[in-house]
Amino acid sequence: MALLNRAIGYATADRPRDAACGAVRSFYCWAETPAAAGGPALVPAGTAKSLQFQRGGNFAAGLPGRDLLTPDQCRWLAQAADRYPSTRREGPHRARALVYLCLNPYLWARHHEDDILRPGQITAMRLTDRHREQHRTTCDVPQKHAASDATRLQPVHHDAVRAINEYLPHRATTRNDTGHLFTTINGRPLEPQSLIRILRTVAATHPDLEETAPKLSADAVTHTPAAQPSV
Repeated sequence: MALLNRAIGYATADRPRDAACGAVRSFYCWAETPAAAGGPALVPAGTAKSLQFQRGGNFAAGLPGRDLLTPDQCRWLAQAADRYPSTRREGPHRARALVYLCLNPYLWARHHEDDILRPGQITAMRLTDRHREQHRTTCDVPQKHAASDATRLQPVHHDAVRAINEYLPHRATTRNDTGHLFTTINGRPLEPQSLIRILRTVAATHPDLEETAPKLSADAVTHTPAAQPSV
């Protein structure tokens, strides 16, 4: 609410992007104010100053919960997904496919905005959205900041495609199947918040990610740096 109030105050600015950046930075200036000065002391001092705003709307640094993973952490998360144990029928297969889709830019060894798949886009995927195009597989994914029916073709790494194919025989269905690719154990469409919970649960099974897992965000995974090719 505090951030919203600040954004409203900047709404009359001539340049919307500058207004948005100013609103966020103003909010964190207030959030880092120490209790002795009448502030909430929610974030460390210097957080507002450390904010770096990139074109495209990504807040590259300074935002709590937005710390990106390292290449090693990406590798560990993939390992955790490969070894993830679960008593539920669809559990390990679904978790592995979800993690690999989140790591799509990392798997491609590149970091481009078009390779990023956000939780809402992943959970919105349908069985009919996948297309085999000669040497690659693409998926229709909802377009961010566009009409509700707007989609774009997203190349999906072959490791993620393999994980999806292994999951499909275990996919839970219901009588009124909506056709969503990822479903709950009751056959209902998976929610974005459930995907985040699964990411954290999988990460917690790896000893090197135990401390990171409870605060792991989807943005930290989907905006991971590209893996560097070995020499």
